[in-house]
Parts: sequence; C-alpha cells; structure tokens
Amino acid sequence: MKFILTISLIFFQLIGFSQATDSLLTQTNTKSGVVSFTTKFDTVRLTKSGIYLNGYLVNISREQANELKGKKIRVSGKVTFVEGVKNLPGEDIKAGIEVDTKQILSPKIEIIKPQL
Repeated sequence: MKFILTISLIFFQLIGFSQATDSLLTQTNTKSGVVSFTTKFDTVRLTKSGIYLNGYLVNISREQANELKGKKIRVSGKVTFVEGVKNLPGEDIKAGIEVDTKQILSPKIEIIKPQL
C-alpha cells in the first residue's frame, strides 16, 4: 500500500511540473534587466497597451499581433517596471493600469519555425 501511495505521489508531481514548460524557458539577467522567453502567441490577453505574455506586458500593435496569432515565438527585451495608477477618493479618476506592471517596451520578437 505504501509503495502504491509513493508511486502515485511521484506521478502526480511529474504531471504538475510538466504543465509549466514555457515558464521553464524564461531566462532573466537581473543585472541588465533583460528577459527572454518562448511562448505560443494567443491574442486572448491583448489590450490597448500591448499583450500580456509570461507576466510581462509586451508592447506590440494589433496588426503585429494578428500576424503572430497561433505561432510559437521568442520574445526578448529590456524590462521596465511601471508603477500602477493610484485613484484616491476625492480626486479625479486617472486613466491607466491600476497594478504595477513589468513591461517590454521595445521587444525583439522571433518566430520559431517548427522542426520537421
């Protein structure tokens, strides 16, 4: 019984770790603030400011997003930390993102061709 329980726990851990393969490909150099990651592009998280990919707001146009839809890409660029807009009671409402974001303002995007 203990053997089956041990094997089951190991099996479930392997399945859990296999779900995060794209996040394992993220490489960050903290000194220079440069990040590089690989992901499959999907326009679900597209906003006016860009698209959210792997926790970063990547600055791209809608036209470029439509060209990349469904493709596997490598994104790299310098990360800029932008503080969120704080709307306080009694003040005029400010436009912008309310939470702090990590943005890649000038990304380098490469399409990764499938291997045959």
